Amino acid sequence: MKHSKLLLAGALAFCFQSIAVAADAAWVRLSEDGQRILVNAEGIAEFQGVSSAVYSKDGKKQRVDMQGTALLSPVSETVGTTPFGDAVISTVTFGNDAFQYTLTLKRLKSLRAFTVQAVFHNRSEQNVNLNAFDLLDTRNQSGGTFSVENASEWLVTPLMQDKAALTLDLAEATLNEAAMLYRSNGDGFLVGPVGPAEAYCNVQFVGQAVVASANMDGVLVRAGESRRSEEMIFSFERSTTSTDIWTRWVATTHGVRRNKGAVYGWCSWYDRTTKIDAAHVLGITDTIEANPNTFGKGIIQIDDGYQKMDGDWSANEKFPDGMASVAKRIRESGNIPGVWFAPLMINPEHPWAAEHPDAIQSNAKGIASFMNANPFHPAGANWINPDHPESKKFLFNIINDARERGFGYIKIDFNGIGNRFVDPTKTRLQVFRELYTLYREAAGDEMYILSCLGAPTRGVIGFIDAARVGPDSHPAHFNKCLKSVLRFQIYDNVWWQNDADVAYLATGLASRKLGPTPQGEGMWRTWHNVVALVGGTAMTSEPLNTPDAKEQWRNFEIMRPGSREPAQLLTLGNTADNSIFGFAAKRTFGDFAVYNLYNSTEGTKPLTLDFKAAGLPAGVPCAVFDFWSNEVIATAMDTYTTSPLEQHSSALLRFTPLDSNRPILVGSNLHLSIGATEIDNVRVTPTAASVDLSDAGAQQGALTFYSQQPLTGAGSANCKIVSVVDLGDNLWQVNVTGRQWGTTQSIKLSVRQ
Repeated sequence: MKHSKLLLAGALAFCFQSIAVAADAAWVRLSEDGQRILVNAEGIAEFQGVSSAVYSKDGKKQRVDMQGTALLSPVSETVGTTPFGDAVISTVTFGNDAFQYTLTLKRLKSLRAFTVQAVFHNRSEQNVNLNAFDLLDTRNQSGGTFSVENASEWLVTPLMQDKAALTLDLAEATLNEAAMLYRSNGDGFLVGPVGPAEAYCNVQFVGQAVVASANMDGVLVRAGESRRSEEMIFSFERSTTSTDIWTRWVATTHGVRRNKGAVYGWCSWYDRTTKIDAAHVLGITDTIEANPNTFGKGIIQIDDGYQKMDGDWSANEKFPDGMASVAKRIRESGNIPGVWFAPLMINPEHPWAAEHPDAIQSNAKGIASFMNANPFHPAGANWINPDHPESKKFLFNIINDARERGFGYIKIDFNGIGNRFVDPTKTRLQVFRELYTLYREAAGDEMYILSCLGAPTRGVIGFIDAARVGPDSHPAHFNKCLKSVLRFQIYDNVWWQNDADVAYLATGLASRKLGPTPQGEGMWRTWHNVVALVGGTAMTSEPLNTPDAKEQWRNFEIMRPGSREPAQLLTLGNTADNSIFGFAAKRTFGDFAVYNLYNSTEGTKPLTLDFKAAGLPAGVPCAVFDFWSNEVIATAMDTYTTSPLEQHSSALLRFTPLDSNRPILVGSNLHLSIGATEIDNVRVTPTAASVDLSDAGAQQGALTFYSQQPLTGAGSANCKIVSVVDLGDNLWQVNVTGRQWGTTQSIKLSVRQ
């Protein structure tokens, strides 16, 4: 289980040591008249913005803003704290007797970053609806200015949806929640909400200007009441630092849940879709139980198809002994029983839907929302309004019943909450967070919750353990999945554990209901690599108990569990080609790096890894080990360029500095993290080398050493050294088999002088 990255004091201290830069006191400020926000950040031309609130009165939209109303108090300055240190806090209030607006600008002292937040005051005698806060609007028509040279060199990257990254000259779009504007040299900024959770936000790029807004969803603000906005950050640090600041700030304000670590296992969905039955699940359970060194002790999750109908989540005729009986058998096998739910979906024929028509989501005309009939849900489904009192009781019981039946893992799907709620004072984000508060209360603290989102949302932070961060991984969808999974890797082990969805044991199995990977072996390997390196969940959904699947079991072994070090993109925000994905591993026995270099573009081309960017030392030769060929393919220094890669193909490589005369572990084909997960320790003396293995990876495979002195096998514990092969060029391959999970595994080598 990997170490948590939760925002503790030590983690924050580390952040400051690595990114702290003294900021010029004047680089961002409120103008003396309080009518503009002035920004002058290095690498970007000075720009100005205004701030305002949009509200509706008597059905007509109106605005209270910095430039259109009177200044009611002068600009004041104080010093306060943030999750990332002290900040200079500037405040100004403007408006009239009826409606007022207070703006707060926080300029961080140790970082090139600031936040903006506002409060709308209804001093009138009439209730109004609050539509939005335009917290920073740089459009000319609003009184702002914003310009950069060569807009085609600047890249707009959405951070919470799978829209394509586009250059600024083409990015006429409104993006959900957060985005980055950077160019390849590192100039630019990130903008996004930091909380506490008040409302979903938008970042709009129009006419090469930027508008950062909090959507207040028309919430009711009664006479005499005030309502605050979401707080949003602008970070002008380098792109990787900005994403780190932003995600960790959000984790703090949203009360991120105690990290339970990554999980692995089997899911029924792609194996059988809704044609699942108890006999098949129990057959899979028997297979997993009988082969602990292949499958370990993980999740066995029953997906859609077991329920009587949507809304009635008790067992249908395909599970004659009930769901509790199946859960009990899975627990007896040493695994954790899991089950899928779509709590907000309900069959129109369900008695509860008929009894509570006002608890069904509907549009402004009162017409009930409906999911059209499809092959998996032929009756279609209505959608439950989560804000209704009766809904809350119903939804609580769904999740609580799963706990009482013995399930320890739930997958929550179809999370659409609509936009019409019982309480008119709550935003969509607040309603969504209340829904997941209810789910967690019903599940209890020990239940592992996977929210099947498809795209990240702040609504679930603090309540779930893992989140789906891409579309369904049908073999035909790998390319689409990769774009989402790679971009959203910034959330793994910060907001939750990332779930990339399932990996497959091979490009195609005769026993598989789904077809083969259309893009072939190269794409299959790329997806397999990424699912393992994500560092979150590592699931498969194959008919494991069939002969052709058994032939491919090792491909599950090498990805289970997911990588101890979750990988990151090296160039997120600086380029649209997110192709280099990996990590630098810090170990007492020697540092190394593992990177997957993926040709995401059309045609055949090589890819180059810059060692400095990858966390490798300068001027030190590194052994380059290729996982899939199981060999050292080169020695390189400062950069490495692959051979030409076909479209959708990858090179999964380990880079190990050759900085010692003693034996150095340079490769492993036991796990896709190439030594980061399956190796606990390496100890070297002048006469011996020993390796401690963890409960991870394949039962048999090879470790590769660089040694100027000959190596021979000298013993092992709970595994066996089959042979030690001299590969030439001071390389030695140690072939290992018979690894036993749940034991202390080690091998020992003699070093001949």
